Amino acid sequence: MSEMNFSALASDLRTIALLNPRLALMLARGQPWAPRSYNIDLRWDTPAAETPIEQHLSERLYQDCWLSDISYTVDAPNVGGGSIWQPIIQEAYARNIGNWILATMRVEGPDRYEITNEGTPLGAFCSNGPFQGKLLDKAWVLTHDQNLFVRAINTRAFRTSLQDPNEMPTTIRLTLSVKELSGCNLRNIGYDEAVCALRDMGYYPPVPNSPAGRAAK
Repeated sequence: MSEMNFSALASDLRTIALLNPRLALMLARGQPWAPRSYNIDLRWDTPAAETPIEQHLSERLYQDCWLSDISYTVDAPNVGGGSIWQPIIQEAYARNIGNWILATMRVEGPDRYEITNEGTPLGAFCSNGPFQGKLLDKAWVLTHDQNLFVRAINTRAFRTSLQDPNEMPTTIRLTLSVKELSGCNLRNIGYDEAVCALRDMGYYPPVPNSPAGRAAK
């Protein structure tokens, strides 16, 4: 990890330490990382409402990684077809779809957990266009032996009448932006070990009754 990248993260390390001490310790030690992205495509071919789609990462993770952002783009080539305003209509459609496509994201592997609650709008945890990502402060990690599953459902029917823009087919591409931690195995780091090391480095709150804790009051 470059000095510039570390400087950008340094101010966030105390927050990351409270959420994920193992990750924070690796970052504090200057663990090398490289950016990478993975895609998950969700495609609807039927206009019916309440149609569930489930997909998962098809690519294997070769390194443990820090999930720093999830963004989405929408491919609906028939929306606004024939209109000179088609690009604007498609952009508005892509923004709006984040409100009525609900998704649940879960991680499966040796450790299992949910990233989102049941029925969370895409726009609540994904970024789109210029909007900021929503996961940067959560310190989620995916280890090389885990996979990410997404279950999405449309809460209203896709329109296909002559009076309305044809919305079929619609494909939502989720892009996972990660920082791969080169040569790192987060499972080899004990939780207590990470907390103690971070306390020594000043990134984790000291024990209240310790000399350092009393001095911090």
